[in-house]
Amino acid sequence: MIDTMKGIKRIIETLRKDQSPDGSWAYPFETGISTDAYMIILLRTLEIDDDLIEGLCRRILSKQQNNGAWKLFYDEGEGNVTATLEAYYALLFSGFYRKEDECLRAAKTFILAKGGLSEVSTFTKIMLALTGQYQWPTFTPLPIEMILLPHYFPINFYSLSVFGRANLTPIMILADKKFSVKPVNAPDLSDLILIRDDEDQWIRSSEWGSLLSLIQDGVKRLLGIPRELHLLALERAPKYMLDHLEQDGTFYSYYSSTFLMIFALLSLGYKKTDPVITKAVQGIRAMKCEIKGLPHMQYTTSNVWKPP
Repeated sequence: MIDTMKGIKRIIETLRKDQSPDGSWAYPFETGISTDAYMIILLRTLEIDDDLIEGLCRRILSKQQNNGAWKLFYDEGEGNVTATLEAYYALLFSGFYRKEDECLRAAKTFILAKGGLSEVSTFTKIMLALTGQYQWPTFTPLPIEMILLPHYFPINFYSLSVFGRANLTPIMILADKKFSVKPVNAPDLSDLILIRDDEDQWIRSSEWGSLLSLIQDGVKRLLGIPRELHLLALERAPKYMLDHLEQDGTFYSYYSSTFLMIFALLSLGYKKTDPVITKAVQGIRAMKCEIKGLPHMQYTTSNVWKPP
């Protein structure tokens, strides 16, 4: 009992010492290497030369396993193909590493052994499609007209959580336009595609298939001329994003939604140097923290914030 009380007092003292003047606590919000990899990919795509890239590469490499793979969590068996692909792509895209380097040869071997690009997560496939490494499905499973579904429909835009809306809005824009941008200095991942006719099979879960079918059925019931409804949805989706920017320029303070929003704005004709995009990049860059002397891009800050 005495030892327990000593432990509690020690924790309380640590919390008091770590509290910021504004009353918050700002501990590092560690979320693996995905956000680090995506930051490298984003900066290189936007042609922004930043010293941060080299530091993020060092952090990513520090997490590589002896077999060449990366994990999503520490006890995840031999590794994770999605995390390994993201790390591999980012290190190549950084310009500091080549496919011939031992660390990347080992990563490539692991990715191919696990089935190649077709086996990574849907979100990663979206990122790959955005940067010219993967083919968008010929049929968009989530039509952008979903944003027009009325509140009384069983599944509508506002029945989703804020987090869900923040990520799906730019995805719907990007999927609708099948947007892709591939800088001249981007690596080529075509040698990781093992199944050439598998690009359209993004949704493999029967549960997701049923949900998407319900949404598509609702869209078909919308009253109006299909082309006009489509144009209205394409107006409403960007407005939703821009109406919900935080003061720091991020979209709802999430890394993923801000990353996707930047590409969605590019698909709508925004320049890479547009103030909205520049501020969004600065916003997510400000989420950088330091863990064991290396930079890490937090998914969001660890402070408690009040959702709108």
